[in-house]
Amino acid sequence: MRKKIVGASWKMHVNTIKEGVSLAEGINNEVGNIEDLDIFILPSFPLIHGVSEIFKSGNIGWGAQNICFEKKGAYTGEVPAEMLKELGCKYIELAHAERKKYFNETDYRVNQKIKICEEFDFIPVVCIGETEDDLNSGKEKEALKTQILDMLDGVQNDFKKKIILAYEPVWAIGKSETAGLDYISKMHSFIRDIVKENCGEDVSKHIRIIYGGSVNPETSDELLALDNVDGVFIGRFGLNSVNFKKITDSALKNK
Repeated sequence: MRKKIVGASWKMHVNTIKEGVSLAEGINNEVGNIEDLDIFILPSFPLIHGVSEIFKSGNIGWGAQNICFEKKGAYTGEVPAEMLKELGCKYIELAHAERKKYFNETDYRVNQKIKICEEFDFIPVVCIGETEDDLNSGKEKEALKTQILDMLDGVQNDFKKKIILAYEPVWAIGKSETAGLDYISKMHSFIRDIVKENCGEDVSKHIRIIYGGSVNPETSDELLALDNVDGVFIGRFGLNSVNFKKITDSALKNK
């Protein structure tokens, strides 16, 4: 049985340390003692130490929104894996559509970062998703398959089992509604089939596939009841501890 996950990336919505610490305290008070779910928060780099001091007293994990593809060297502005390890990070978000759009991140580069995560035993939260152009041209499944195979290339099967695939249709990110439930269910099943076909049944049984893309307290019950939806990845709706608790309650109902 795959353990359900509720994760949130704060992106750069939380832009002061004071605000971040306050939000972390609120979330920790609401859900910090839950053991039946995996819960994680991904703040901006300067906030990691502050939230770790709050979350280390409970069961909420924390991590980073990115990692450097090399361990050390002249990579100005990057953050090394070893430093994130020292900060107690467990999860690393990779391949978000915004990284691809604004920073020209490629699937090859993401593959390098996954291998860094493998070396340092982080859990990569790997975002995958089709664009509106993919959808309109009927190539949504082809796009997903290419992303999965390119990003997991050369990664050991035992580590693949630990990876979290965060399915976020790019055309649904930041919108007022999620993709339709039937569509989400179909795509999650397709993703698991691709993993099974290319990585084996054992990996497909263990790897967790979560949904992101405008997840909110009103939609989380139905989303988390779908087959092959192992959790949710929350954006702006996770920036409120009450909302976060409601979504977590939905996961507990469907664990």
